[in-house]
Amino acid sequence: MTEHESKIHILNTALAVFAEKGFAKASMNDIVRASGLSKGGVYWHFKSKDELIAAIFDQFFVEQLALLDVMLAGEGTAVAKLTQLATMTGQSVAAMASQFPTPLEFYALASREAGLATTLQTHFQSYETKITTLVDQGIAHSEFRSVDSQATAKTIIALFEGMLLIWAIAPEMMNLETQVETAVQLLLQGLQATD
Repeated sequence: MTEHESKIHILNTALAVFAEKGFAKASMNDIVRASGLSKGGVYWHFKSKDELIAAIFDQFFVEQLALLDVMLAGEGTAVAKLTQLATMTGQSVAAMASQFPTPLEFYALASREAGLATTLQTHFQSYETKITTLVDQGIAHSEFRSVDSQATAKTIIALFEGMLLIWAIAPEMMNLETQVETAVQLLLQGLQATD
């Protein structure tokens, strides 16, 4: 197994252990045992459980940002792209939730662990930059009325994250995919340029 393959194997193993036990209850020893690798082999790549958690979420966010880049570079209107973003977000969060412990546990960890908080903030800033570009595109093509595009991007992120937190607490209250799409449709009505 190459060094890269070992790292991916550890991340996938940790993901399965975290999904089964939760972030708080899972230990590095659990991950070492499940991986079938030596303790030194696991610790060579990841010095702590927090470092492993940050790497898992970093991988998730990098994949999401890459998908967003492809979507932004593609053909279509800003309205179509924002609608596509809503669909993609709902689907990816639902898929992520089936693999990870509760998002609440992740945010609780991020509030206590500076490295994880920094990782999360960095990804939110990247996400904000890309959504700001999308809103600017909509304004430039007269799809959207003139708004503060950066504040709008922050609102979109807050909307998605807020729905995720409500869904994490009371999943029976909403179908996350449908709710994200509904929220974006309401947002689009507010952004729509007037004749």
